[in-house]
Amino acid sequence: MKNWVNNIINLKIDDITKYKFPTDEYFGLEVLDNNAKYEFIIRLSSSNKGLLCLGSGVIDQKTKSIPRFQRYRWKDHFEESLIYYFDPTLYLTDELQVGWCIGTKDDWYLEKISEIIKKIIHTSKIKEEHVLFYGTSAGGFVSAMLATMIKGSTAFVGNFQYSILKVHAKTHLENMKKYCFEGLNNETIKSEYGYRIDLIEMFKKEKYVPPIIYYVNANSKVDILGQCVPFIKDLEKLDYSDNDIEIIIYHDENGHRSRVIYGEAYEFIQMILKRKIYRYYNRSPVPNKKIIKINRENHALKAELKKMKNEIDKLNEENKNLKNNNIKSKMSNYLRTCFKK
Repeated sequence: MKNWVNNIINLKIDDITKYKFPTDEYFGLEVLDNNAKYEFIIRLSSSNKGLLCLGSGVIDQKTKSIPRFQRYRWKDHFEESLIYYFDPTLYLTDELQVGWCIGTKDDWYLEKISEIIKKIIHTSKIKEEHVLFYGTSAGGFVSAMLATMIKGSTAFVGNFQYSILKVHAKTHLENMKKYCFEGLNNETIKSEYGYRIDLIEMFKKEKYVPPIIYYVNANSKVDILGQCVPFIKDLEKLDYSDNDIEIIIYHDENGHRSRVIYGEAYEFIQMILKRKIYRYYNRSPVPNKKIIKINRENHALKAELKKMKNEIDKLNEENKNLKNNNIKSKMSNYLRTCFKK
């Protein structure tokens, strides 16, 4: 951390809300919990109510040291508060290049990261609706998960994986399964830890869908066919949708790695932070529970009505068949009478 900032604050999770953090300057935060080290670089603005949170994606530990805070060069271009967070999963082994903040079977690191960020924004009096999580690829997955955990916040993601088990880089997937889940097979991971590795399962666990802006490259088959299309199909199966998920399909010859540089992302991020785009900003950041209940009751009612309609259709078909049989019977009797004469 000393390679990144000079002022490093060491705290326990429970002490975060009691600590008065400095403003308008960068500092490091280290939190030790259950033998895992959570590291952040933070600047809290005294004048801007927005907060941008940036995580890490793929890091080749053979060529780069950790912790590493990707997009750190962007820091001087934002007036908003900034939180950079590092994925401590990479400390498990240098074989891992990406960990999706999975942690271990017994300790979900992403849950701890969300808890720490919650405490920071509450003690800094930042409203959840002013918090934006940005990331691409693996970092996009983590951003969407954090927005689901921190109700009212927003995720802006690019070419992200909504389901880790569908990731196209199989080496990353197999290493994660080996070191995070001790080599468990896919079916066991899905049944016991599904909400950790699949965004749809996380929506179900939290009974909440956050506002998400999702841009995806139509020229990247691994993203448009491997992630985006299945994501839309799984969304359709949910009984509820609290906020809008805006999907932007673009065309870029650079495939999965396209549109991740500062010049392409900055203006978009600013528009979101300043609330200049997208309909969900006209809504309450956390939907009214009564409305949610009514929507779910309506869904159940529609299902019941559909069931009743199917039963009525079946009865009508049976009546129709019975009527046809009666007509045939009468016709047969009439013909029999005619021939007798």
